[in-house]
Amino acid sequence: MTTLQQPQHPVLGAVVAVTDALEGVAAANPVFMATDQKATALLEIARAKAQLAELELRVLAVADDVAAESGARDVAAWLHHHTHQRPETLRADLRLAQALDRTYHQVAAAMRRGACNPAQAHVIVNALDDLPADLGAEIQTMAEEALVAYATRFDPTQLRRLGRRILDVIAPEIAEAEEAKRLAAEEAHARKKTRLAMR
Repeated sequence: MTTLQQPQHPVLGAVVAVTDALEGVAAANPVFMATDQKATALLEIARAKAQLAELELRVLAVADDVAAESGARDVAAWLHHHTHQRPETLRADLRLAQALDRTYHQVAAAMRRGACNPAQAHVIVNALDDLPADLGAEIQTMAEEALVAYATRFDPTQLRRLGRRILDVIAPEIAEAEEAKRLAAEEAHARKKTRLAMR
């Protein structure tokens, strides 16, 4: 009796092609490249790393079955066991993968184009998660769009600063109202903690 072999998924095919291509240049010495070729190679490698990271996150987001089959707590724990990467990094990557899969599709698309690296993606998602929960979907989308556009010009540290003030850029009136709410809450908290004793 013959068993039907499952056809190779395009994702696995792409990953195998990448690793095969890398093995093909394992012995190639870049010292003999022209300066402009080195510059182009460095930029293309950075782009490819972002694209490969996005692919890894896309697979991570839907790999619960891998963990379940082996009895691991989650796929981050499974990966830690098999690849010996830092567990806290893998957990952060899993959270990012789930956020991109569930909510932040513009960030994922930018990574797929190689226009946003993983460090920038983490910062953008954290900034978006920190926005007030009662913002409308339109404002959330505008904030994500603006931060993804900034990723082409700013590093993660600069993006973090921009992320904290993103409402000032896209919706100044909402930012002002949120700042007023925050100050009122701080004042109320300070009053609660302050007692005046008179004798």
